[in-house]
Amino acid sequence: MIAFQPLLRGATALLLAAALLPAFAADTLQRVRASQTLTFGFVPGDAPFSAGTAEQPAGYAIELCNLLAAQLRQDLALPGLKLRYQALEVGEMLPAVASGKVDTVCSAVGDTLTRREQVSFSLPYFAAGLGVVVRRDAPASLLAPLLEGTQERGPVWRATLRQGLNRHSFAVLKDSVSLDWARARIRALGLQSELREVQSNAEGLAMVAQGQVDAFFADRLVLLNYQAESAHGRELVIPEKLFEVLPVALPLARGDADWQLAVDRALSRVQRSEAGQALYARHFGKPGEPGQQVLQLFQRPE
Repeated sequence: MIAFQPLLRGATALLLAAALLPAFAADTLQRVRASQTLTFGFVPGDAPFSAGTAEQPAGYAIELCNLLAAQLRQDLALPGLKLRYQALEVGEMLPAVASGKVDTVCSAVGDTLTRREQVSFSLPYFAAGLGVVVRRDAPASLLAPLLEGTQERGPVWRATLRQGLNRHSFAVLKDSVSLDWARARIRALGLQSELREVQSNAEGLAMVAQGQVDAFFADRLVLLNYQAESAHGRELVIPEKLFEVLPVALPLARGDADWQLAVDRALSRVQRSEAGQALYARHFGKPGEPGQQVLQLFQRPE
């Protein structure tokens, strides 16, 4: 679900969220101080970022938010500050933040300009990459363009790509950045391909394994996690190729500078801490020098 999480569905929902913004956008810190509670939303089924139940959430983004809450207790001088999690459907994430139902969402939410029409975003804490999963016995005509580099190399390459991908069926997560990307690519290449929207990453992976679609596009880390847990994992191939990369951050209510500053300060401190670095290494391995430089770019000096 990555970093390629859902966009707000429908004009009606967008207008409703916009109408609610003035009532909530400027008082998050006041609300947190009054209630002595942080309410964090998350989307189950987004492992390795978020999974489990509201009573027992798990995953990298969940653990990062636990550290964030501990840092906010210290920064805001609120030692009794409680933390509760609320499970959300994919399409509920941004409206829940915009309306004040939750203070942020601890799942892999990509920061895009379109989403910034509905919510603001914290400093990034991860860089997500859009990947693809196909069956190991997929035809070479499909595998070749998916395994090649991402840069287009002129009309001949585009013709080869169009021929390889044309008339295949692809699945993407409903209301996601990957859906927008796939639609744009199909239009740009003039493909006569079927694009099917699924409700969850598990559903998309199962459809590929069962031969119901030829490929499923989603965050590559999420795909790798599902492949490792799937009984059909050995029948699937997840190329190293990334089709899109975008920063992952915490969505926040728009127009709330004090809350955003508090979250950015706490998040930056967490990422610099030994606990934050150990958390990253435990989930994704210790980053090399380029990876460390990227993570340092996500932080801010005091």
